[in-house]
Amino acid sequence: MPRIKSLLNGEVSNVRGDIAREMVKLGVATALDALEAPNESPSKLPRYNPESVPEPQWEVVTTGVTQHELVIRMTLLGGVYHYSGSPENANRKISWDGGFRYANNFGREIPRQILAQYAAAWKSSPDLRGPEGCAEPERNGCPENVAMASMLAMREPNKGQ
Repeated sequence: MPRIKSLLNGEVSNVRGDIAREMVKLGVATALDALEAPNESPSKLPRYNPESVPEPQWEVVTTGVTQHELVIRMTLLGGVYHYSGSPENANRKISWDGGFRYANNFGREIPRQILAQYAAAWKSSPDLRGPEGCAEPERNGCPENVAMASMLAMREPNKGQ
């Protein structure tokens, strides 16, 4: 219950929230405690703020301990992810019935300026090229998406039921 102070006699009292709001609105009292809005609760979750969606940080770097390798690094919410394959496959979409995925395993498209920087470094430094990833299903030992899903279902038959 909010506390209010009457402007008529100076008395401080606790009253129901709806009565306190009306008295303050009429100008016969002042609120000593914050008056909650009728449908607001202090235990509610904060509202979604689309301006606070985190953006990944991109960079082209050389990484490795024993063998140096040129990579595109994406840092997002403390996670660090790398792509070291061919620039031609970096933003390739691999489609199947019902969806697609990016060949870069970032789950999103790499920005054009980062990809251009990576392509230039890739072209000028063949000794820093890493192994090719799974850009094309059924090539270089990379299974199709449907095959990957069926293998997972065979390993974990009761999952998802």
